[in-house]
Amino acid sequence: MSKGKKTAMEEASAYLANRMRTVHEVRQRLRDKEYDAAEIDETLNDLIGLRYLDDYLYALRYYEYNREKRRGSRRAARELAEKGVDEQTIKNAREDFLFENKVDEFEDALAVALRAAEDRETDEKLRAKIARKLEGKGFSKGDIIRVLGELNGRQVLEDD
Repeated sequence: MSKGKKTAMEEASAYLANRMRTVHEVRQRLRDKEYDAAEIDETLNDLIGLRYLDDYLYALRYYEYNREKRRGSRRAARELAEKGVDEQTIKNAREDFLFENKVDEFEDALAVALRAAEDRETDEKLRAKIARKLEGKGFSKGDIIRVLGELNGRQVLEDD
């Protein structure tokens, strides 16, 4: 190793200094910096052992952040997969987050829709716009359909 080059552990630690990362993200960073596979594996194992890397905890925090942004868990799951978190970890973290925080994604989607429909007549064009918005935010098709039904029900009540 040249005198000026950091060790893989030093590189990974500096990369983790600003925010949490997934195992995949750190592995990719070390590959990009051209560390050898054995040193990368050893570094990752050490960081996991020290709990500086934990994809499950990362996923839980990501679901929390996602909800703060008024997004559905499907979007978070897709983004976690893009960050290299495995499917089972994503699923477990999602279920645990929703259960522990008593999250009702239908209620979250309804709140987003009501804000979008505020003081406006809910016509087909607005319902389509709301459906697209909810889909983009990662809410399930079932919740979107329920929200649109709820908006229709509210429209009927307002018309009476």
